[in-house]
Amino acid sequence: MTRFIHAADFQIGKPYNWAGGRAQRTLKERREEAIERVGDVAREKGADFVVIAGDFFDANTIEDDVITRACRRLSNVEVPVYILPGNHDFAAGPACVYDRPTFERHQPGHVTVLDSRAPQVVAGGEAVLLPAPIQRRNELGDPTSHFDSDLGREEAPGAIRVGVAHGGVVDFDGGEASSRIDPGRVESAELDYLALGDWHGKKQVRKRVWYSGTPEPDSFKQNEPGHVLGVEIERLGAEPVVEPVETAQTRWIRKEVGIRREEDLEAFRGWFEDLPDPLNALVRLELRGRLGLKAMSSLEEVLDDLENTVLHLRRRGDGVRPKASLDEIDAIATDGYVRTAVERLKTEAESGEESAEEALQLLYQLKRE
Repeated sequence: MTRFIHAADFQIGKPYNWAGGRAQRTLKERREEAIERVGDVAREKGADFVVIAGDFFDANTIEDDVITRACRRLSNVEVPVYILPGNHDFAAGPACVYDRPTFERHQPGHVTVLDSRAPQVVAGGEAVLLPAPIQRRNELGDPTSHFDSDLGREEAPGAIRVGVAHGGVVDFDGGEASSRIDPGRVESAELDYLALGDWHGKKQVRKRVWYSGTPEPDSFKQNEPGHVLGVEIERLGAEPVVEPVETAQTRWIRKEVGIRREEDLEAFRGWFEDLPDPLNALVRLELRGRLGLKAMSSLEEVLDDLENTVLHLRRRGDGVRPKASLDEIDAIATDGYVRTAVERLKTEAESGEESAEEALQLLYQLKRE
């Protein structure tokens, strides 16, 4: 029986240049704190080890203080940790972060960098890791091309076989691509599990092939980020039991709202007031619609409060625009054709037809312009 934690894409040191002040500081800290959160999961699940499938660091050029803090946090993880270089922290070249004196000086003894293709016997011989380290930023071909059914057999006959790789999964047509992994490698190399990194959301590719995603979300993509995977394999050849465990501290929320009347505004205000843990929330907000001047003032107050509360507010779309009053609309109906159109649209709008209300507002805008 082998139990381990599959994680990836911590990208420690990610700069978040688009954020500022509190948001930037918090987002950087949350990525570093994810190390100890994963260690907590390993302890709770009784894991034998942790494997990180690439991009532990965001770049080979990160600052020394970031490396030092990351190593200190790794020292608090109570089980062995195996780190695969990915495309952000690739292994080749004299500037590799894992070859820097700062990392070598602070690297905990139970942390191993899988910077070669050599099989790594783990868990007291119960399992063997088959690494596919990325050697350069843009790796050509499939980094798992050296996997075969014999790899690791000599080092650990009868051990559970776990491949570790970083890259995208696509159908192959015989051509070369950048770090593209054939998911069929799990069968051809007789792997019990293939731990993948690069895709930042939790994703099952096949029964034995998973992306863990990043342990801390870093975008508004709705692809289930913020997890690690607890993996349990009873014996060689047994199907793995995979349990996603949520580790996210920040919440990245996409919200689209149409506001055309007071009730819509109150519903939006209620959503904000009920927002769980708003101080750790990032909101991508897309508003649309029209409101009267008084309601527009109330909306701006809600938006100001939202922006001052959440970690970050990103506005998208056209927003809510001022709504012309009935008197203002009547004022543009100066000729027969326009007046006929206005009267017909007003009748339809009064019956609850939202498209007629919108058409009235567009007609008013066109006449004004």
